[in-house]
Amino acid sequence: MGRELRTLLDLYEESGQALAPAPPVLRERVSGSRSTGGIVLDERVVGLRTQAAEVLAQWARLVVEERGGAGCRPAGTEVDALVKFLGQQLPWLAEHPAGVHFDDELTELRTAFSGLFGPGRTRRLPLGQCTQPGCAEVLYGVLPAPGDRMPSHVSCGAGHVLPPRQWLLVASRMREAA
Repeated sequence: MGRELRTLLDLYEESGQALAPAPPVLRERVSGSRSTGGIVLDERVVGLRTQAAEVLAQWARLVVEERGGAGCRPAGTEVDALVKFLGQQLPWLAEHPAGVHFDDELTELRTAFSGLFGPGRTRRLPLGQCTQPGCAEVLYGVLPAPGDRMPSHVSCGAGHVLPPRQWLLVASRMREAA
């Protein structure tokens, strides 16, 4: 369950990059047409992020209601605070009769988030050791289609997900090692 929680948080954070679809290719303006203006958000990503926040909040609420006490509360309502709180409550959740449902819901959310980052894992490119402290797993870039040179997703065997903003650091590290 701990790995599922950590992976879910990583995927949730990475999905923030997928909220707004890529900007459209410049086109010639047709007389009389108007720009729609504003930000257009990917409804599938927004819905999944909302669902994740709601599921985590419901489980946190269950813990608070059943365990009570002043020290048994999440530090906030943001997804990262809920994940941290639930991570601390894993031993209790594992013993709870509904604990198996918690694990199932985390797995379903993780699978749904993974579906946002490409049609499927067709080829994995090894990128070196994971960047998470203490993790000895290999990072893999998932190439969604033959001939693709840019991965759709980077993660290791332990479930750590590398956000796109860190991909260049791994590439630089690989060049230095070569």
